[in-house]
Amino acid sequence: VFFVLRKKQSHVSFLHVYHHVNMVVTTWTFLRFIKVQQGAICGALNALIHSIMYSYYFLSALGPHMQKYLWWKKYLTRLQIIQFILGIIYGISLFIYDCEFPRLFTIYMIFDVLLFLYLFLIFYKKTYKDKET
Repeated sequence: VFFVLRKKQSHVSFLHVYHHVNMVVTTWTFLRFIKVQQGAICGALNALIHSIMYSYYFLSALGPHMQKYLWWKKYLTRLQIIQFILGIIYGISLFIYDCEFPRLFTIYMIFDVLLFLYLFLIFYKKTYKDKET
């Protein structure tokens, strides 16, 4: 919504729209039907990454004079990629150790996070790697 209001149509990508729509549906499903503590670790890690991300956005919104302090944007994207890798490992461990977490939802989450990882790797390559060459 903020990208559209600020006329930043280039920021409205499949990755962005899919991520936000998917998170609403997945979180609602989890909180409505599953409600086990195994999801808390993923939520805490996601909150940490988003706190760092929105700190970056806040600083960048202060104006062009802040650009010299915002050299760490690509490392933020790397942190998000690491978050997805950790999420996949965690999901696989939930599946292997057969805890109270529903197996079908575990499989869904593993494939969903794999898709996020794939989309973020494409974004990272397009944004950072292609500009280096």
